[in-house]
Amino acid sequence: MRGAVRRWCLSKKLLLLALLLPAIVSIGCRAQVGLVEEQQDEELYDGVDVAAGEADLAVNRITYVNPYGELFTINPDGTEQLKLTGGSLLGSGGEGVLAAPTLRLESFHAWPTWSPDGTKLAASKVEVSGRQAEVTLEVIYPSTGRVETVFRNSTPGMVADGAPHYIYWAPDSRSLSFLASTSGGLALHIADTITLAEPVVVASGAPLYFHWAANSQSLLAHVGEDILLIEEPFGAASSAVSSVDLGFRVAALSPDGMSMVFPGSGPDAGFLVAGLTGGGITGARVLEVGSRSAVAWSPGGDRLAVVDQDNPRVPAFDRLRVVGADGGEETTLAEGHVMAFYWSPTGDRLAWVTLDVDEREFVWWVGTASGEEAKPLFRFQPSGEVLMMLSFFDQYAYSHTPWSPDGAMLVVAGTLEEPMERRNGHTPGGSHVYVIPADGSEEPRELAAGNLAFWSWN
Repeated sequence: MRGAVRRWCLSKKLLLLALLLPAIVSIGCRAQVGLVEEQQDEELYDGVDVAAGEADLAVNRITYVNPYGELFTINPDGTEQLKLTGGSLLGSGGEGVLAAPTLRLESFHAWPTWSPDGTKLAASKVEVSGRQAEVTLEVIYPSTGRVETVFRNSTPGMVADGAPHYIYWAPDSRSLSFLASTSGGLALHIADTITLAEPVVVASGAPLYFHWAANSQSLLAHVGEDILLIEEPFGAASSAVSSVDLGFRVAALSPDGMSMVFPGSGPDAGFLVAGLTGGGITGARVLEVGSRSAVAWSPGGDRLAVVDQDNPRVPAFDRLRVVGADGGEETTLAEGHVMAFYWSPTGDRLAWVTLDVDEREFVWWVGTASGEEAKPLFRFQPSGEVLMMLSFFDQYAYSHTPWSPDGAMLVVAGTLEEPMERRNGHTPGGSHVYVIPADGSEEPRELAAGNLAFWSWN
């Protein structure tokens, strides 16, 4: 592959940071660390009983990626740290301290993704040898350490800056969907992690976003200018539901899979429309929105959270609102520079991120869905990976959650000290993982050095 190492370190300018910051860091650049601290020397599964079967659930666990591209799981109180993968160095000095100003990894992992049942993780792996790079997708069983390779890229491209794949488990924790870069462009694959049969390509094109139905037998995909319903048997012809413009990304399925919300067209242009999954393009207007919008159902399916903006060239959203799924009562939760939002698992609150332009900081907020008790919890600068997650939150919210399963805490990766990691690598005081009480009763607590972290679903 020509210039493989350079391709891993190439970052594009993101419109999201036109307000204040340069482009986000790519995975390869993230793996290069300047003047790093001593390499962690935890043994794999140190202090953890690995005799349990692979069906053991990971309950209330956090997974994170450290600056060396190694994957860990850990309890939210910092106990029972479990190292799942080990990055290896191409060169280092004595006692684990680097002799050179940068660290070059011959292998590293990225974007760990919990299965809904908590028995396994999927993650991207990159291996570099000379000027060649190989990209694979692995399934890891934390209880035993078993690793299965489910996909090997034909080309080592990324689907987005810093992301070799976008990974999203089906609700049944068996089917694994993922976006991968192929010689023909971006493609949506579905793999059976039990049979390990060759993954099936079910859609290709760009843009490409999707949402699984609760029964794991279908998904709603936004491909190009169309919204498609893709059903079992996967790989068969899909049916068109509607057409959309580029101001909308992820069409939302209700928790019961019976209804969907998407942007209207024709006489319904400028509105979000709710309809039955099998009802074609007809539906009822729910809410008038700007030229760019994102929407998500509440866990109970009775409400919708919506962000929108009137100027599509502005990276942040103008407002965050909650509205009844039938177009009922509307409540505004936040206005001005809203970057992302996440429903709590209990459905009574939302967490959202705003951009404080004056202070050049990102801010996590939590408030009730009824618009009360909104409070700022955490001011920070996101890691490059977290910035990617916030930029495409309406897709990542379905596959990666910052919320603890009981809705009591959030996990965040970033830094408090600097205005953003330099694009040629991280500093020793770079990104860390923080656990934040959602009620603001305690200060955020540092958990570990890391660029990306997510909570298990159970």
